[in-house]
Amino acid sequence: MSLRRITMLVLALLLVMSPFCLAGENIQFVDANGATGYYVDVNTISYETETEGEHSSEVVSARVLVVKARQNRRFIYDIRFNREKSTYQILSSVVQTYDTKEVVESHSGMAPPAPYSLTSPMHTIVDFIYEQPRKQ
Repeated sequence: MSLRRITMLVLALLLVMSPFCLAGENIQFVDANGATGYYVDVNTISYETETEGEHSSEVVSARVLVVKARQNRRFIYDIRFNREKSTYQILSSVVQTYDTKEVVESHSGMAPPAPYSLTSPMHTIVDFIYEQPRKQ
């Protein structure tokens, strides 16, 4: 079989299979600031309780995507939010080229919690997450 024919078959197979591969994602638009868009994969939202001493607070984790169109980059973060403390903690990250989804860099391991303000995109993302129905 010629290389062209094999390439065409592989591309056709990828086209047919892509909806099944993406079925686990449910990426929802949250907000934009100029050419930067903020998204949340609502299928990854999970809630848990964090305890420090005698105080407990709810934390929520989710996959957040930041698309920077002018840079042709897509940043994918797994983040834990503490709404009560107005903090977020990046658990892992991946940077991709937006058009090809080629991984440019990735990081695993937790960063220390960082604060966010009322005007921060993180605040908007947290509000969006808490507006979503909780899974039973």
